Amino acid sequence: MQAEEILTKARVGDELSEGWIVFPLLRNKVMLSMGGWIFGIFVGFFLFALIVPIVIPSNYQHGFGAALFTTLLLGVFLFIGLGSLWSLITDIWRLRHADRYMLVLTPDDFVKQEGKNIVHVPCVNIRHVTARGTPPPDRTPPPGSMVEQVSGVGENTTSFFFGRRAMSVLGLRSGGSSLRKGRRTPTSLAFVDTRTDRQVIVTNDNSFGDTFHIAALLKEYAATAQQIFTR
Repeated sequence: MQAEEILTKARVGDELSEGWIVFPLLRNKVMLSMGGWIFGIFVGFFLFALIVPIVIPSNYQHGFGAALFTTLLLGVFLFIGLGSLWSLITDIWRLRHADRYMLVLTPDDFVKQEGKNIVHVPCVNIRHVTARGTPPPDRTPPPGSMVEQVSGVGENTTSFFFGRRAMSVLGLRSGGSSLRKGRRTPTSLAFVDTRTDRQVIVTNDNSFGDTFHIAALLKEYAATAQQIFTR
């Protein structure tokens, strides 16, 4: 079955064949991420506007070292603001065209659509499914779940400032429970397409749902398809 045919059938929804699973774009996840980008825009541009009149032109009159440090500092603040703005625009675009963003898993195929970009990989060619991040230990909301959700927005922005790798080294986690729960790694899901031996990125966030749940289904469907193929 062609990718376009699979996507069209998935959008209809009420005519799905047995074993078909559709992961649509989760609007609440995207909107939560947008809150972090808005915070990043405010912090980045506010600090840039605050520092500029203080350091210009005085810092550029005290030698190369001071000028270089000032340029790097202003560049970081500007990068935070512009980067957050671009990410916000991207998420707004995804929300406005949510029907063009989905993952579809069938017993025979995996199809991913992001805007005009469509990825189609037969399940028999899926290998080395890798999910990274922190799986949710308990889906029951704790008493302080609203506070933890708000802190998650700040963590999303902080990881953008300093890099997700640095965040994982520091072990920062939502709700202030990092030291007890261990290191956090970036949320991502990928696999290898054996037709090209290249990595296929399924998602870099949780906007389609729990990446570990999706990974488990990918492994299950791939293993089943490969067993049938080798018979």
